[in-house]
Amino acid sequence: MRPTLRLLGCSPSSLLARLARNTELSPADAKAELRWMRAAAAGETALEAMVERRAAGEPLQYILGDTDFGPLTLNCRAPVLIPRPETAHIIERLASILPSRPLRVLDLCTGSGCIPLLLAHLRPDLTAVGVDISPDAIALSNENIAALGMGERVRVVQADILSLSFPDFVREEVGKVDLVTSNPPYIPQVEYDALPHSVRAFEDQRALLAPAPPGGEDGTAFYALIAKIAPSLLSEGEGVRVAVEIGAGQGRAVAAILPGRTEVMQDQYGRDRMVTAVF
Repeated sequence: MRPTLRLLGCSPSSLLARLARNTELSPADAKAELRWMRAAAAGETALEAMVERRAAGEPLQYILGDTDFGPLTLNCRAPVLIPRPETAHIIERLASILPSRPLRVLDLCTGSGCIPLLLAHLRPDLTAVGVDISPDAIALSNENIAALGMGERVRVVQADILSLSFPDFVREEVGKVDLVTSNPPYIPQVEYDALPHSVRAFEDQRALLAPAPPGGEDGTAFYALIAKIAPSLLSEGEGVRVAVEIGAGQGRAVAAILPGRTEVMQDQYGRDRMVTAVF
């Protein structure tokens, strides 16, 4: 049993009052999160510091330093995008429909490395390479790879996916792959501006905000790039060749962009979450 917090400043009511400054938290959420922070804190001073950070809007995952992602626990640190449960759910579904043979995966915009790590965990015959432009993401991915003991099967490289030379870089650095995955930046500017403060102020904008192509701001620019470069990076084979996470309402548009036979898959909440392409 944990000791009762006796200092006036650390009383549960006082801490909850501070958390109430965060308007994104309901009273029930505040109580639940206080329990998690109390379990993780090494003493009263650390707990107070955690509460102050959460009251200022910082995401709980960054404060705790890790987050669950399906059966995995991943290190989590600003500004790298926080892995979401919806992504874990759809990746578990993807793993179940991949061909039953050894596979090499290229994960674009890998962030924390969550997608290749979960795929490799679920499929022992799979190896993966993640790519990201952010040095923060590369550093965190390497920490997660080491923590999970996946160093022989998963690695990450830093590169600019938008560079014209990127396909040549992949062919030289990685070689041909069997599957291209990505959770790219897909949020249009108008939607990004309406996101909660905890997202806009702490998570890397480059991992969320879609580049706006000339003539449109629907968030699908990255999918057009993936559709253009993926065929040249893929080996011969059958089954799902491209699998990309999508935003709300983007299923039909992304399915029309990707080559081959496409399918829109739903997450645990029944929302369109991924488009797969077979070609």
